[in-house]
Amino acid sequence: MLQDRTPFRQLARLYSIAISAPSQISGMREDLSKVRDEIKHQTDLENTLAGRLERDVQKVSITVQELDLHLNASKTAGHTHQDIATMQADLRQKIGQAMPDNPVIKGWNTYSQCDEDGIIRECLRRIETLVPLSKTFIEVGCGDGLENNTHQLLLDGFKGSWLDGSHTNISRIKEALGSLRTSQLFVKESFATLDSMGALIHEFRDFAGTTDIDFYTFDTDGNDLLLVRKSLETIKPKLLCVEYNGKFPPPTALTMAYNNTHMWSGDDYYGATLQAWVNELKDRYTLVSCNLTGVNAFFVRNDLASVFTIFSTEQLYQPTRYWLVGTNGHKASMRWLKQLNTANSSAPE
Repeated sequence: MLQDRTPFRQLARLYSIAISAPSQISGMREDLSKVRDEIKHQTDLENTLAGRLERDVQKVSITVQELDLHLNASKTAGHTHQDIATMQADLRQKIGQAMPDNPVIKGWNTYSQCDEDGIIRECLRRIETLVPLSKTFIEVGCGDGLENNTHQLLLDGFKGSWLDGSHTNISRIKEALGSLRTSQLFVKESFATLDSMGALIHEFRDFAGTTDIDFYTFDTDGNDLLLVRKSLETIKPKLLCVEYNGKFPPPTALTMAYNNTHMWSGDDYYGATLQAWVNELKDRYTLVSCNLTGVNAFFVRNDLASVFTIFSTEQLYQPTRYWLVGTNGHKASMRWLKQLNTANSSAPE
């Protein structure tokens, strides 16, 4: 089942908040103090409402405590996006010295969480030296469209589908774009399960107008490996991006038991480890890179692997680094995509 936030996205969002807005914590405390003082002086009728407000205040207080914890944890990583950018650059340099052909050294982001946009472009660039690109994609777990792996591809002229199980996310996309289906993008609200996955992939493949999908990216709540296995019965994308559980380095191979009702509880029980993914895909796909945050792994179809230097799983593995969530310094919006959709819809046939 798709959720508003996958395990990494939930943690990444907390780190982002803690890094970018520590000053807001003290302001929240002052506001909470004022609210409590006002509540004490309400009439009997207001006291009824005050009880409800107090419960909300307690929830906010818990949030403040969580932010405090994450802020303290982030001190070793630096407090500014400039610090994060420096750390990313240092990591790329070190990786580049050991593996100069690793696509991760080409990483950057516009709408991805960290450096995935750059890795995707570099991988597709190499693949295109062997075979033509159809300029198509499928993204399962697209979120609200402001932070995913294919928003940039749409701006680069690709065509594809977004899937998410959150009604809130899909509503935000519709509000921002005015439609859930254009000539370039098909957005669908649905839960991904073993029962529904085959039909969904057929629908997205039909929208793309080709079986030759360039890029398939998958990020849900933990059932990823089994659902991707099901997907690959229908499509054979050139490039595949999957989320892995970076807590466990190779050769540990763990895969969460399939559970339609799984809800991440904040612990380490979710998804599949990198080694599990390699074992699952080895007959069809080759691991070529992992991103700096140790969350996304990139696999290329075996018949296209000749344009990549093949390193071992142990070499390519990156541990989870939640504090490296990148930014380009500007708040993400759907306005460029909306402008593109509007221009396409008004263009003469």
